[in-house]
Amino acid sequence: MILGLDDIPGGAGVLSFLIWLGLSGLFYLVCYQAVLNVLDDVTKNSLLKIPAMLVAAVPSAGLMAILHYQFLILFFLSAIANYFRIKSFSQEESKKFAGMKINKPLFFIASYGYLILVLLLADYFQSDELGKLLNP
Repeated sequence: MILGLDDIPGGAGVLSFLIWLGLSGLFYLVCYQAVLNVLDDVTKNSLLKIPAMLVAAVPSAGLMAILHYQFLILFFLSAIANYFRIKSFSQEESKKFAGMKINKPLFFIASYGYLILVLLLADYFQSDELGKLLNP
């Protein structure tokens, strides 16, 4: 007789939680840390930052929809982390943008626009409305 996850009290729930935790770490590293930091390095104070972040939101949300990831909790954690990330750019000891005065409103609008659009698109891609549009 082989025991499965259903035979262990709470086994399936624990496994689901561990998978969610792993996906949360993956999305935090890829869809938050990597995307925002790379686009900040590339665009700096340029107004192209806003459309670049909005375009980058589409594949991030698509990846979350494919893996059926619920982004709401990670959204709030990312929003709080984003505030401190941008605040650290303007401090004198910041080496990332040394010698450059960053445009804080531009950084805030672009990064929070990215986070909000990822949240909305991931929810939309996972909804039944998209299925109705694709398969009338």
